[in-house]
Amino acid sequence: MAPGSVIVGLLYYMGRTYTTSYYVHFGVPTSDLELSRESYLTVSPTALFLPLWVLLWVVLVVLAVFSLVLHWLARPREEPLWQRAALACALAGGLLLLLGFPVFTEPGWWTGGVLSLLEAGWPRVVIPPLVVALGAALALFALRLHRIGRRERGAPPVGLRVQRLGGAALIGLLTMSLFFSLARYADEAGDDQAVRDSDAGFAGRVSVLIYSRSPITHDARGILSADLGDAGGPYRYQYRGFILLAKSSARYYLVSYDRRRPKDVTVVLRDDEDIRIETLG
Repeated sequence: MAPGSVIVGLLYYMGRTYTTSYYVHFGVPTSDLELSRESYLTVSPTALFLPLWVLLWVVLVVLAVFSLVLHWLARPREEPLWQRAALACALAGGLLLLLGFPVFTEPGWWTGGVLSLLEAGWPRVVIPPLVVALGAALALFALRLHRIGRRERGAPPVGLRVQRLGGAALIGLLTMSLFFSLARYADEAGDDQAVRDSDAGFAGRVSVLIYSRSPITHDARGILSADLGDAGGPYRYQYRGFILLAKSSARYYLVSYDRRRPKDVTVVLRDDEDIRIETLG
């Protein structure tokens, strides 16, 4: 598979995860919206920019720390510490990798007893898999220290093929942990953006004026209604205060500008001849 296809696939998956989480917050299934692949790719930078920016800085810091450790271990001393350092990194990395079982399976005791200690939001969903990724990085560093230690002593390499297979497995675990972190962040970011939009009164979204042939029953807050009588023609019932959240081929998904979480609702109207919608500037 070409690297470009992998990148596009990653962007599509993260954009879809972000978009799904955003609309699910309002009770709107994305399957009804018939969004295109380009729509998901367009929002993917919103879901990926911050975690990738932080991840790159973390990688730089980790590489700097590993380089300093290598430089310190290379200093002349009576008893080289390569093998001891390799063992310490292997043990620490193994313990952190074992943490991956509750992180990825999320049993009840983990979710209710451990994750509750972390701040709600992205720290709770991102930090645990990043700790597992750190464990894989430490285990990879332990393999490198082991090889350097044997080379410094002039000893022949032992189990080189097994070490390479182990390194490949650790790289796979590292990649999986990072992917899991990004996916969880995208899901959390979509829900957070929905909360911010709701609290801000959906600033920047299109306000609509609805005319209907018959009264519209709804439980949205802050909506003004008026009966225009014969002057309104067939569409005599007018409704102000709705924001167009999304539009599918057959439905309008509307929310109130005065939406109050979590009890307010999303109003779904069929796109047919019974209603007429005008957009407001």
